[in-house]
Amino acid sequence: MKVLCCLLSDQHVPNLLSIHHFQPDRLVLIESERMRRRNAAQNFLDALKCGKLDYTERCDVVPHGDVSDFASIAESLRNAFGKHPTGDWIVNLTGGTKPMSIVAYEFFKAVGARLIYIDAEKPNRILDVETNTTEIVDHRLSIEEFLRGYGFEQHKDPEKILRSEERARKWFPVALAIALTSPGTALLKVDAHRRSKGRKQGLELRPGDLPVSDLHLGNTLWRTFNLKVEGTNLTGRLDRYGVQFLTGGWLEVLLWGLLDRHKDRIGIWDVRLGIVPAAKGSKAENDFDVAFMREYALHMIECKTGSQEHDPDVAALYKIEAITRQFRALRVRSFLATTSTNLLDPGGNIKPSVRDRASLYNCRFLTTPDIQKLAGAPDDHELLQRLLFGKPGNV
Repeated sequence: MKVLCCLLSDQHVPNLLSIHHFQPDRLVLIESERMRRRNAAQNFLDALKCGKLDYTERCDVVPHGDVSDFASIAESLRNAFGKHPTGDWIVNLTGGTKPMSIVAYEFFKAVGARLIYIDAEKPNRILDVETNTTEIVDHRLSIEEFLRGYGFEQHKDPEKILRSEERARKWFPVALAIALTSPGTALLKVDAHRRSKGRKQGLELRPGDLPVSDLHLGNTLWRTFNLKVEGTNLTGRLDRYGVQFLTGGWLEVLLWGLLDRHKDRIGIWDVRLGIVPAAKGSKAENDFDVAFMREYALHMIECKTGSQEHDPDVAALYKIEAITRQFRALRVRSFLATTSTNLLDPGGNIKPSVRDRASLYNCRFLTTPDIQKLAGAPDDHELLQRLLFGKPGNV
């Protein structure tokens, strides 16, 4: 019987991947009091179940108290080993505190267990401590698995997400046209009341509501949304999704579309549009305009269109930091894609104060010139990769 032992900590990804790789018959989780207060073991099991590995009936959770007390840690490990003394043990030394890893190494080496270690920066590479050989994990952790490990759930109906992504595929050409011609302007010329109502109930376009001077953009709009052409105006009925798209949603459709079409070539996966992660039992919800996984880390993009005159201090950065901080994780990366000029100095460069805040939050920017470059070369995956993941010169 193969038994895999994991030391629980805030970083659950290496432990999760080791289980997907070794597929043990039994799982033993060492849970400190601090981890118990965070419901770490149950969150971990939920993440495994989400990844189609259900260890609910094949798991032993072994508690221990003081994470700095070597004798106490050793006692907990003896208790754990005593549950399956004849098993073929594999012990992941990656998690827990340093004292836990030290004691686990000494104890399990003495009983002949296989000892493995995973670098958190390369969690798909498993190092055998004794032979110094490496094995590669094939499993690609989904966003849902990542969230579950931190006690979060995806609150938006999966069917609604799929429908929004299907609309995004159809509307991607329109998003390209908008980005090329008028990324910083409001397409719909309606007052705040009609705009708000239209985003909820749809909108009957009047002459002057949607003036379009660019021929290609106009043709793309009327064909996609089945509108009428009246001179330089487009009229007809927009449903609420169409209104949401034309009042800013086009930017997330553009970026989602580019990422989805190039995901294999730039090494990302599970590219999702408009997910809503929140802690279990919590009503506080923040949506991720675009989210994806890369290098086993969660990445999210916040999209802001228009001039953003109401946000001269780029407060969107604080929202991004508040969201990513919830996960208590080192491996969450964020981006702010914006057509606002508030973050730029007169020379068109990122203001030093904004750049410094973004560096603290580990956030990168996509500005209007970046967005237009991407729209002008939608088949250039190297450009997309460079703007998103290249040297952090744009933060």
